Amino acid sequence: MTFIFQTKGFDLMRSAMFYCFILFSSISSAQVSIQINQHKFDFTASPRLAEVLSPIAYQDNWYWPAARLFRSDTHEALTLRNSVIAKLKFLQLSLNNDSAVLVDELIQQINSWQLADRILINLDYDRAQTNPQLNPQFEQGQYKLDLVTRPTSFTVFGLVRQPVVIDLTDNMCAHNYINSAFSQLENKDFVYLIAADGRIDKIGIAYWNAGCVDIMPGSQIYLPFNESQFFSDNRELNRQIVELALNRIM
Repeated sequence: MTFIFQTKGFDLMRSAMFYCFILFSSISSAQVSIQINQHKFDFTASPRLAEVLSPIAYQDNWYWPAARLFRSDTHEALTLRNSVIAKLKFLQLSLNNDSAVLVDELIQQINSWQLADRILINLDYDRAQTNPQLNPQFEQGQYKLDLVTRPTSFTVFGLVRQPVVIDLTDNMCAHNYINSAFSQLENKDFVYLIAADGRIDKIGIAYWNAGCVDIMPGSQIYLPFNESQFFSDNRELNRQIVELALNRIM
């Protein structure tokens, strides 16, 4: 599976492979099963996105940027979780007691997540109806689509005793949220912002690199390991944890 991100300072770009799970050619005999919240829909032919969304598009005031589409018949995210947890347990062996406790908390957080392989596409019924490029055709398989009304909070996880849900306040920047809520951070320079729509930004939180970054409702913020020159191996570990969080069913 290929995961593509658009980031600032995080060298992974969303590209034409944006539709890595979606097939645009006609597959007349495909079987497509989609669980949309509590409702299941089966298609004997490959539907396009607008057709999938049509039965439920106006059932509520959906917040489309936070809609999430997953494959429920593949297991790449679950495999990645096993690898990440093994790395975290190995890392624990070299840490002092306080840091080892934080890593153990992170392991428990990740183990508690419900994961599936997320498909990064623009999910918006009106746009899918009017723009063929935003109305892709599904390939054969099983899918899960989660729709929500506009969230009022975001989640912070990572090197913290327990995940924290923070209510959004108007006109407050991301670094202000973090610095006001957490006094002790393993990485005092930056955090990873995993936007509800799948975009990922590496944002500064120190006095010398902080800029005002808005937080999209329903997003996640990861408090990462240090990535300085003395901890360069942590960069890949942070990247994999962020990738896991992107595949998290909220």
